[in-house]
Amino acid sequence: MTSISLSGYLDVIARSRVIERDAYGEKVLVSPDGGFVKVFRAKKRFSTAVIRPYAVRFRDNTEKLARLGIPTVQVCSLVYCPENRRHLVAYRPLPGDTLRQVLRDGGDPDPLLMRFVRLLAELHRSGVYFRSIHFGNVIVQPGSDALGLIDIADMRIRPRPLGAQARARNFRHFLRYRDDVRCLERFGLDRFLGAYLDASGLVGWRREAFLYCVGRVLKGSLNTER
Repeated sequence: MTSISLSGYLDVIARSRVIERDAYGEKVLVSPDGGFVKVFRAKKRFSTAVIRPYAVRFRDNTEKLARLGIPTVQVCSLVYCPENRRHLVAYRPLPGDTLRQVLRDGGDPDPLLMRFVRLLAELHRSGVYFRSIHFGNVIVQPGSDALGLIDIADMRIRPRPLGAQARARNFRHFLRYRDDVRCLERFGLDRFLGAYLDASGLVGWRREAFLYCVGRVLKGSLNTER
């Protein structure tokens, strides 16, 4: 990681096109060469993000996913501006459209959702807990059967498969999005869950524990949705 001055940081902002911002400033930029720059700010002076900044987690997650064979963005550089406590991650985007956009544009939902549920099961088998999992963070790559992941800072990768409660919690995360839930209901929630179980690697009491946990999640999430 390299450091830049505040003037250098402002020059990066001035030369780039801002595509996402919030009340604290710029969040995502498009650089002149067509790459992307993600801006991370230190929200607190004393937190785990000081020891291991989100920008570093983002880079480390791209490397871990690559080792697992899961497509994601390619990080080019990390820089830090100490004057305003901002990290910048320059990266190459993953080609394609989001799963959410492809479904909205009339893509055939059956093969797409089967690919998604297998990806979700693969993540869980590999110990990947992606809190921000939803159809807007899954990329449908052109000319490929593989789905990829973006916006991966909020991710933990463990050395063993996820347990039943963690898997169920991850289901709850993407059931927060109404459009995604409607797509799943049209596909069939029982069918979706059955495909997940087939690909999950869960057997015996672990399978029963997951069914119990996810049943409670589905009941609560869908009741809230309605």
